[in-house]
Amino acid sequence: MLFVHLSDIHFRSREINRLDDPNAGLRDDIVTDVAQMRAEIGRPADGVLISGDIAFAGAEEEYRYAREWLNTALCPAAGCRIEDVFVIPGNHDVDRKQAATPAHKDVRTKLRDYPADRSDDILRSYLSDSFSANMLFGPIENYNRFAAEFICNLAAEDKKKPNSKPFAVRDWTMNDGSTLRLWGFNSVLVCDENDSPGSMFVDPAAAQIARGGAEVTHVVMCHHPYGWLKNGGAFRERIEAVAKLHLFGHEHTRRVEAGVHFTTIRAGAVHPDRHEPGWDPGYNWINLSVATEGGRRHLDVEIWVRKKEAARFIAVPDPDNANPWSIRHTLRAWSAPAAAAPVAVPATVDGAPTPMSAAAEPQTPPITGRLVVSKLFRLPEHVQRQLIVGLSLDADGDQALKDYEFVLAAVRRAKERNQLGELNDRIDEALGSADAE
Repeated sequence: MLFVHLSDIHFRSREINRLDDPNAGLRDDIVTDVAQMRAEIGRPADGVLISGDIAFAGAEEEYRYAREWLNTALCPAAGCRIEDVFVIPGNHDVDRKQAATPAHKDVRTKLRDYPADRSDDILRSYLSDSFSANMLFGPIENYNRFAAEFICNLAAEDKKKPNSKPFAVRDWTMNDGSTLRLWGFNSVLVCDENDSPGSMFVDPAAAQIARGGAEVTHVVMCHHPYGWLKNGGAFRERIEAVAKLHLFGHEHTRRVEAGVHFTTIRAGAVHPDRHEPGWDPGYNWINLSVATEGGRRHLDVEIWVRKKEAARFIAVPDPDNANPWSIRHTLRAWSAPAAAAPVAVPATVDGAPTPMSAAAEPQTPPITGRLVVSKLFRLPEHVQRQLIVGLSLDADGDQALKDYEFVLAAVRRAKERNQLGELNDRIDEALGSADAE
């Protein structure tokens, strides 16, 4: 599986949609490099992973711009579709206006005053109460509306809202038929101008992820590295035991830390502050594949670390001056059931990827829940509701759902009732009518 990994884009409302946007040229350089790297690697990306700070101030217009940039620039350059994006929130995705109320301030101060060993228990007590949970999640409401298109919106667990989760999770199928499971965690439950190392909190659910069967390989994504987390001890212990790849943002450095059992990767920043020391934009390409040698399974990790130099991006090689970085981790023994065929991978010549061809480009996508969700969000809200109600995909209790939660609930019901294809056709008709107007 091949991914573009980036972080800290920081779309700022006072700069975007202006001819003098100081980062327009930088973004053009990144998109150009992504397209060139895609050609060099020899195939399109399977997804784009964004480890937080999409926006600068958590504002609606910043997310509208981000969505357009992903759809028209970055994803086409990477060769994937916008529904293949996976995101988590960072501290700049918090709407500070919402978080500025006296109640929010008092809650943050109180939570930060508790001893570290009590943090998870206190957070659980807040998250199990709907009023308190809504207070903690309220400041990322604009982020959630953006992230819902990728089914990456976050919420406290609520039995009245099926599939409400405090984390995002997505599975991909690896080249040997096994499962790559990506987890996206929330480290901005408590976030304000007083953020500092050791004062942030990752959601307690992050320290409870299950290993699953031997066919599952885990990748974890969190905006804040361990040193920023007050309750990071249990989280770090768990993911180091379970996950082979740990992806972070926030710290504007590109650093790969390869261990025996796992690898830690910081994304660097797409838009670091130009006034910070060592202004150094960057991003990564990451390729993951499974190999079997001598009867043992391994996860092979290749990382192309990219950094800006003048008006272009260049490679950052590993300590032995090799590019890409190549790391191998041992996996648990597993073999695909006899009926399951391995996933096709691009043909190679002498071990090198073949040049990219039309056959390697994304074909007509299968009708999946993510595809239908992405299409549905392109329609005005009143059209979304007409389609959903017209197919009887609404239900009692939906009145309590937020607009994006209503859409996600309807698509889930369509999938459960085998109506996904019918809903997709209705959406295509509506989109066609809108384009004709």
